[in-house]
Amino acid sequence: MSPKKPQPASDFDAEVDSARNRLEAAMSEETGFDDLAALQALAPVLEKHIKSRRLAFTLGEEDDDETQIAIIHVQTDEELGFIFAEDGEYVFESNLEAYFDDFVDDDPERFVERLYETLRADLPKYEVENKG
Repeated sequence: MSPKKPQPASDFDAEVDSARNRLEAAMSEETGFDDLAALQALAPVLEKHIKSRRLAFTLGEEDDDETQIAIIHVQTDEELGFIFAEDGEYVFESNLEAYFDDFVDDDPERFVERLYETLRADLPKYEVENKG
């Protein structure tokens, strides 16, 4: 097996430039990143890519007026984590650090793929240790 070739610097720089442009646009008052609109657009993508009888995704607001998507384990009715958008990035956080790692991504497709992999890898341990 041959060693993996590093990506050309131009690809890396292009990705960094793209992320920088999105962040600058998100911070600009003229073209600001609309957190609510971003989450509303992300919700159906989540439902499409993570179809499960185990999980429910609910869009709602917390007490501090931050809109988020809660990820609920249907059988235990426990919130496994939540997603919010901020400054052009999507953030996954969980209060269940023993099971789920927090992460951030600025690309919605990559974010959903990463969330899928995180839940697929960590949900079995959660379910075994939290039988109803």
